[in-house]
Amino acid sequence: MDKNPVYWDENKTLKVPEKVKIVSLEADYTIRKEISPDLKLEKVKDKGVQDILRRRLGEYNGNVKEAFSNLDKNPIWLNKEKGISIKRVTISGVSNAEALHYKKNHLGEYLLDEKGNKIPIDFVSTGNNHHVAIYRVPILDKKGKLVYDENNNQKFELQEKVVSFYEAVARMNEGLPVIDETYNDHLGWQFLFTMKQNEYFVFPAANFDPSEIDLLNLANRKVISPNLFRVQKIAIKDYFFRHHLETTVEDSTALKGTTYKRLGLSGIEGVIKVRVNHIGQIIQVGEY
Repeated sequence: MDKNPVYWDENKTLKVPEKVKIVSLEADYTIRKEISPDLKLEKVKDKGVQDILRRRLGEYNGNVKEAFSNLDKNPIWLNKEKGISIKRVTISGVSNAEALHYKKNHLGEYLLDEKGNKIPIDFVSTGNNHHVAIYRVPILDKKGKLVYDENNNQKFELQEKVVSFYEAVARMNEGLPVIDETYNDHLGWQFLFTMKQNEYFVFPAANFDPSEIDLLNLANRKVISPNLFRVQKIAIKDYFFRHHLETTVEDSTALKGTTYKRLGLSGIEGVIKVRVNHIGQIIQVGEY
């Protein structure tokens, strides 16, 4: 480049430097998220909002729980004079997403980009699980025959089908039920219930069988309460539950089984799904 330079201008006064910066573009998917103690400030897209949140955190000496909780009584102001507070922010970090739809014109024809490809819109993350469907499945031996116990009762086990958020939305768009209750029914699979985040389940205990009491009877609240848990998060054969009165997400070993549970398929044998209203009363039993 020194001996045979490239010039910017016709008068050959400005040389192209030996090193240049290049730019590469990559997709950056965003989602809206409620402000909470687990919010990662570096992922907030709006730098102005990010600065406001950092100042808020500084006011509480870095205590995220105090800074980003109880926002109704202690709001984070975007414009206090106009009464505009910040409750939700746009964040980046969704690495795997699929388009649900593509742009169309007023005639219903797909619009194309400069490369002739359809223009995607309405993205959904494929990495999030919408629900786990639980089925009761006959146990088979190595020859594919049904297995029975010593009392000649057929033996069963639990199996799961994890459904991503993308699959759930795609099924709905196709006019199919989001929950596939007939999955593998030709193989004898029997649908029991689904598990989704924040749904409630009553667990059996050594001296407590939820199938033997009336879960809708308010007089039984005292015996039900220690065994009522909320779904915190779900993964493949790995389910996290939090006691319905627990307000923290701490996983102390000493409190395992009391304030939280982490279980696989065998651990949810005998649980009963319930629906709880806004004051903590069970108002429905079973799948809903």
